[in-house]
Amino acid sequence: MEQRIKPPHLTDTYWVTQYNFVDEVRDQYDLPERLHIHEATLREAEQAPGVVLKADEKIAIARELEKLGVYSIELFPAVSETDREVVRALTAMKLNAKVVCLTRCVKEDVDIAGACGAKRLVVESNANPWSRKAVWDESEEDVIRGFVETISYAKKNGYFVTCMPWDTFRADLGFLERLYKSIVFDAGADRVTLVDTSGNSLPLATMFLLKKLRQWVPDTPLEFHAHNEFGLATSAMVSAVASGVSVVHTCMNGLGNRAGNASTEEVAMAVELLLGIPTGLHLERLKPTSELIETLARVKLPPNKAILGDNLFTYEAGLSIYMFEKMRKQGRPQGYVPFVPEMVGRKGYEFVLGKNSGRTAVRLKLKELGIEVSDEDLKKITVRVKEESVVRKGSVSLDLLKDIADEVTGRSAALRDAT
Repeated sequence: MEQRIKPPHLTDTYWVTQYNFVDEVRDQYDLPERLHIHEATLREAEQAPGVVLKADEKIAIARELEKLGVYSIELFPAVSETDREVVRALTAMKLNAKVVCLTRCVKEDVDIAGACGAKRLVVESNANPWSRKAVWDESEEDVIRGFVETISYAKKNGYFVTCMPWDTFRADLGFLERLYKSIVFDAGADRVTLVDTSGNSLPLATMFLLKKLRQWVPDTPLEFHAHNEFGLATSAMVSAVASGVSVVHTCMNGLGNRAGNASTEEVAMAVELLLGIPTGLHLERLKPTSELIETLARVKLPPNKAILGDNLFTYEAGLSIYMFEKMRKQGRPQGYVPFVPEMVGRKGYEFVLGKNSGRTAVRLKLKELGIEVSDEDLKKITVRVKEESVVRKGSVSLDLLKDIADEVTGRSAALRDAT
């Protein structure tokens, strides 16, 4: 029987596999109607060694995140006066994005956030009983009591509270059940977050634990936070959304502590294109937002980074360029890369010449220079391009290509004779 396909997998701007949308796959999910992006770059980015953002830089990033359309922006006012200044400035700006303050599981942090004008909190603390015993000599009951007391205090003072116990994936189920039930039923948390602090959960493990959490606190909205130690952060986020999570914590460019956080641009594109769930983001703002943060954080985006890396739309290999040109002439450039660069705010494609270049690429570059050559000369120029690339261990510039073409066609000799 033919499977019915629901959301579009092929549009004018992207083409992904139709098998993401067949009933047999979709029926396994419990998808939210919409996903909200809780953007944590203004806090998490500075946890990466050497990254420091000044107050005016954080405000500039917040303005850009507002243009991007994120649901909420997270800051940590207890860390410094600079951060408190930023929280006060952002709350006064009346952004569409909600300003959310991270607080440790202590009442003093709640008071600091309140003094800055915050109304929404993410209350966090380590929730791995082994770690709490080894580092602070605390029992499981001490951990639960700390969460309940802090959240109860925050709720009593009128805050909207999301509770974020972290390192939960390495804690026993029995403890987690008692912890989350206490957080919700005894303390009154509005939302709870599941956190894969070490980025070590496989997709099915993520879905398993979220299913348990929904059984324990069935009417409480769930959020998800994950790091990238195993390169699984985006996969974990997609799995969480497929399990019904409606808010995910992400950072632009994957910035954050250790291997970084789940990347805002990766999660947004994966959820919108592969799950068909809207995020509310203006996807064409992803590149300018990324570039601003790259500049201010002074952490360069790797060229092979998913979604926004330069190599995604920059090609050298001969077959790649040949295929791409054929597909583009047929009106479907997304037949080669699954989405067009303009979708994420990039300006077109780029071809570079090197060891793997073929005649199609060389001819296109010669055309840029206004040079036409015979097929025989094109072969010779292509060979020379490959040789020069090996010698230089890199790409061949247009200036060098022109010199090669002049030598092969005899134009350089003719010019010498003329002078």
